Amino acid sequence: MVTDADEAPRPPELVVLSAMAHGTHPDRGKVFRALIAALEHVDEDHATLYHDVVLAALPEAARHHLEDLMLTRKYEYQSDFARKYFGQGMAEGQAKGEASGEVRALLSVLDAREVAVPEDAKARITACTDLDQLDAWIQRAATARTIEDVLD
Repeated sequence: MVTDADEAPRPPELVVLSAMAHGTHPDRGKVFRALIAALEHVDEDHATLYHDVVLAALPEAARHHLEDLMLTRKYEYQSDFARKYFGQGMAEGQAKGEASGEVRALLSVLDAREVAVPEDAKARITACTDLDQLDAWIQRAATARTIEDVLD
C-alpha cells in the first residue's frame, strides 16, 4: 500500500495498483493523495489512462471519495484531455441543473393555475434543456388556461 505522496512518483504504476487494491482501506485518503501526486509526474496520456483505470476499478463510494478529494484539493488536471472533459462535464451538469429548476418552476406554475398537463406535454417539458424556451413557457404559463396556451 503506497500512502506517501513523496514516494508516489517512483514507480507510478505501483501507486495505481495500490489505489485500485486499497480504495476501501481506512487510509484510502492517503492512498488517493499518493495517486494524485503520481499522476502529476507522468505524461498526460498515462495520467488519463491511469486515472480512468483506477476510477473504473473502485467501488462507487471509493470512486466518489477520490473525486471529492480531487475537487476539494482544487486538483488541476494535467492533461488537456482531462481539463476539456472535466470542464465540459461541469458545464453540462450546471446547464442540466438550471434546466431542471426551470422545468420545476414551469410545472409548479401550471399546477398553481390548475392547468392540466397530459403525460405527452409533461414529457416534452421535462425533455427541454433550452433555457430560453423554458423561460418563454413560464411567462406564458402565468396567464395560460390550457397547456396549448403554453406550448403552442
